[in-house]
Amino acid sequence: MVKKLLKRFIPDKIKAPEDSIPLRWITFFAQAIGALSLTYVTRQFWLFPLGIIFLSFGHIFAYRTRHSPQKWIKYVGFVLLNLGVCGMIFAIGTGLPYPQAMFAVLAMSLVSVEVRSRLNLYSAFGLGLINIYAAATLSRDVFFGLFLLAFIGLLLAFMWRADSEDGVKENPYTLKEDDSAKASRPVINAFGWIGVRFGVVAIALSVVVFVFTPHYASLPLLSPISLRVPIQASPNREVINPSVPLIQLEGIPPEDQESEYFFGFGSSLDLTYRGGLSNTLMMYVSSPAWSYWRGYAYDTYNGQAWTQSEKIIEEIESESSFFQLDDPENWGDDLFVQTFYIQQPMPNVLWAGGDPEMVIAPARSIGVDQTGGIYLGQALEAGMIYNVLSNRIEFDPDALRTDSGNYPNNITNYYLQLPDTVTERTRQLAYDLTSDAPTAYDKVIAIRDHLLTTYPYDFFPPPQLPDTDSVDQFLFVDQTGFCEMYVSAMIVMLRELGIPARFVVGYGSGEYNPFTALYEVRANHAHSWVEVYFADHGWVPFDPTPGWEGDPQTGRVQRWVFSDLFEAVRLPSVNIGGIAEASASIFSVALAPLAWIAGILVTGYTLYRGWYIWQGNRKRKVHTHPNRRKIFRAYHRIQRQIKSKRSDSQTVQEHAQQHPELQDIADIVDIAAYRPKPPEDTLLQRIRAWFTSKRE
Repeated sequence: MVKKLLKRFIPDKIKAPEDSIPLRWITFFAQAIGALSLTYVTRQFWLFPLGIIFLSFGHIFAYRTRHSPQKWIKYVGFVLLNLGVCGMIFAIGTGLPYPQAMFAVLAMSLVSVEVRSRLNLYSAFGLGLINIYAAATLSRDVFFGLFLLAFIGLLLAFMWRADSEDGVKENPYTLKEDDSAKASRPVINAFGWIGVRFGVVAIALSVVVFVFTPHYASLPLLSPISLRVPIQASPNREVINPSVPLIQLEGIPPEDQESEYFFGFGSSLDLTYRGGLSNTLMMYVSSPAWSYWRGYAYDTYNGQAWTQSEKIIEEIESESSFFQLDDPENWGDDLFVQTFYIQQPMPNVLWAGGDPEMVIAPARSIGVDQTGGIYLGQALEAGMIYNVLSNRIEFDPDALRTDSGNYPNNITNYYLQLPDTVTERTRQLAYDLTSDAPTAYDKVIAIRDHLLTTYPYDFFPPPQLPDTDSVDQFLFVDQTGFCEMYVSAMIVMLRELGIPARFVVGYGSGEYNPFTALYEVRANHAHSWVEVYFADHGWVPFDPTPGWEGDPQTGRVQRWVFSDLFEAVRLPSVNIGGIAEASASIFSVALAPLAWIAGILVTGYTLYRGWYIWQGNRKRKVHTHPNRRKIFRAYHRIQRQIKSKRSDSQTVQEHAQQHPELQDIADIVDIAAYRPKPPEDTLLQRIRAWFTSKRE
């Protein structure tokens, strides 16, 4: 049964040696595009020239041995491919950059020595597509689309050329006959034009869908692939920041001093530090909802710095990299998923939008502190990918105004603390600003709006004076500062009023790119804001810093019509230990998208075959002969030479009536088009004689 199906959908002729040089060139360039795309996204510039050298050798060898395949080359290729797999596993284990890209190009180059038949050319395109897919998992900018469009263009060119050559075998020309001849006329092979038109429309629709369709709001069926061994180290509360400078100088640094280091990402936050942040891209975030990307919070203020009093964290372990932060029965109804693509070394903190409910990260365990901060056992590395499933946070102001204000002891013990350094004028300002505010929420808004409208933002305020309180100097002396000063001032004044509040650090949303549907988060998007506790609602975020979005609550979730279709689907994990487990997990995850690609290709080919049969292109089988193609090409050349192209409504004979000198050529074309027997060489000689006479 299987053999019959394979024979039906894979004709013998595409298994025969392929002599078409144009088809081979198109395939070669398509594979080269795949290698070039991986070189671009990985910045491993040696990858492309090395891949092209092996790819060129493979295609040349395959063409020269297409009629006499060498069995030994299969065994050599099999051994090299297995060595490549072993090398990729070793590279993953040792942390070498982009092992999947190296293996993809290596596999494509090695298999090219077997590209002998039309079926092998199809397979070669498939390998090129795998390279494009691997590059897509690593690329985060619009420029990658040029590689994809070039690959699609070459695929359409391959389809058109293949249909043209096959059509010559089955007479693709529309020749007008009298009624007596129509019964024996071959059916037109229309798939060439239909295929090209369909491809153009498909590309246009794909662009529209890519730009305007929101991403999945729930967990996607096909999660991004992060090829790395799971982190084995256990997390702890200490923040591991790979960008911490060795020396932090107090005072005002040069105006052009910028770095990727945000001094708020550490075990303490020193308000005496001054300095700007660079425009370095730190991460991409894919999310169907706008959000701040929260890290963790501080609760203790000593007059010049913030720290966290509680060092204990809850460790959550998982063998499948899925970490549930709460019982699914307690999850809300407005869930959305974010995917974080780390581009630079960052602290061991998993950033998250909204209220996180589950994390999917390449680790054996994660830690959660009492402020909701999520930690790994080591710093985030470039190339790491993780997912967070969160509940959207949005609070109704009217509901917050009616909050009971009955704070539990575990809240008041930590989040009403104030040092002796807080000045009397700071305390009095808090009361003055809220004298007309009847509720806790109105007091929060009054203080926030005062800070937003009164103090200009400046990365380089005057240095901290000795033996002074940072909030007092910001409010009454400098009256300018950066986000940490606005946040500190708001928290101190709220705590003076008996309203629990805490200091939160993380990143702003970043710049949204509508073409990639990604938020581009840079170093200068590092930020801090305030979370205020409401007894009936929990922690509610507020941002008192001017120039930011102003409301760090989650934006509206953009949902696709099928976004919840695969919400409960989980890809299987393989538990075989160590590096082998990591490798098996990688391939088990990669198998799903590859299966989808294979399914799409099989479906497309099946539709193509159905259309082909429906059109009746196989009603008449005409044997292929090189003389037919030569005659048809010569006829087109002759039309160009006499500057008279035959119209679609004309037969060859009708066209010859307008140009009597073409009568002999028209007779030859009719013989080549309609006679099953291949044209003799004498017909070609007559055509050559015609060209000779014209030159004379």
